Amino acid sequence: MAQQSKKDHIAASALPLFLEHGFKGTSIDMVVRASGVSKPTVYNHFPDKSALILAVLTRWIEHHKPLIQQPGSMAELESFMRSHWLTDEAVRIYAIVIGEGWRFPEARQLFWEQFDRLWRVAFCYLSDRSPNLERSDIDRQLDRHLIERLRTQ
Repeated sequence: MAQQSKKDHIAASALPLFLEHGFKGTSIDMVVRASGVSKPTVYNHFPDKSALILAVLTRWIEHHKPLIQQPGSMAELESFMRSHWLTDEAVRIYAIVIGEGWRFPEARQLFWEQFDRLWRVAFCYLSDRSPNLERSDIDRQLDRHLIERLRTQ
C-alpha cells in the first residue's frame, strides 16, 4: 500500500470507531485492529490520537462540503438540513466535538471553521436569495435543529 493510501486507510478505519466510542473511548489498539496495520505503522503516520482525529475529520469534511439548493419554504429547508447537513453521522461528530473537543483543539477548530461555519454560510446565502426566508429565522432554525438532533442522539 502506498504511503498516502495507507494513511487514508487508517483514517477511514478510525472514523467508525470515533463515531461509536468517542475520542477518549477509541484506543490506538482499536485502530490497529480495525485497520489491519501494525501499531508502529499507525504511529508512523499519526504521532498521537489528536493527529489521527485531525486526519479523520479533514477527510470526512472533504466528503461533506455544503450543498446549496434553493428551498421554497421553511419545511423544504428543514428537510434539506436533515438529509444533507444534520445527518446521523454529522450529529454524532457534533456531539464528539462539543463534548470532547478540548482534547483535540486543532481538529475541533477545523470542524467549526470548515464544516459548521460553511454550512451556516450556505444557509444564510439561501436566506439572502429567498424573499420569504429571513436570515434570523434561518439562524434560529439551524440552532434549534442541531439542539434537537443532539438531544435525540
